[in-house]
Amino acid sequence: MTEVLRATGVTKRFAGIVALDGVTMQIDQGERVGLIGPNGAGKTTFFNCLLGVLPMDGGSVEIAGKDVTGVAAYRRVRAGVGRTFQRIELFPDCTVRDHLLVAERVRRGHGRLWKDMIGLGRPSAAEIAQCDGVLDLLGLRHLADEPIERLSLGQGRLVEVGRALMTEPKLLLLDEPSSGLDRSETAALAKTLQEVQGEQGFSILLVEHDVELVTSFTERSYVLDFGRLIAEGPTREVMASKEVRDAYLGNFEVKQ
Repeated sequence: MTEVLRATGVTKRFAGIVALDGVTMQIDQGERVGLIGPNGAGKTTFFNCLLGVLPMDGGSVEIAGKDVTGVAAYRRVRAGVGRTFQRIELFPDCTVRDHLLVAERVRRGHGRLWKDMIGLGRPSAAEIAQCDGVLDLLGLRHLADEPIERLSLGQGRLVEVGRALMTEPKLLLLDEPSSGLDRSETAALAKTLQEVQGEQGFSILLVEHDVELVTSFTERSYVLDFGRLIAEGPTREVMASKEVRDAYLGNFEVKQ
């Protein structure tokens, strides 16, 4: 099976604090993998190191066999990494389609964004078709021309996913996508993600505090605690681990 991510010995320090201590992870094509742990365990920091937003103090990152260690974030996006954010990072006055068009132009490196900003740019028919194809996948086509401020939180989460999909990722990093959603919205989001992944074949690395979502959605999981990996393996086995329960889950019972 094709390897999509190989992170080896990823280390990050903030002054005297070791936020990540030699974290190693491997993900194959089409896998859904969880990354869980207490608040402050280093999960989002790990995402930021994978994407190149934060420089690492040690270790290496390969995306689909290409070493991207030390490579700028936008080049890692073009190599095949997309992400969403724990707090929605969208522009309230821009439309749903606008967000996807920006991502498409970043991926292709057309350098036309400055024209859009001063009103000289126009999306091509091919760009609009690409956007509308992703919107159809996510069930958002009817909202294409709506500004973000008119959308529900659940719809905003899907726009973030759509923006990431426009970069044609091999690996999609999801940072707490269920945050702020109720149980039915979370289930709908998970169902949509599974359907889109099944059609496009990318891999998913999910950071999430909703243990039931992680258990039902992922096949394998890694657990971080104080920047160290303390467990990895099939998700249900990881959830049953005494060390994981002591560090994170406590008496929470995972539904079978």
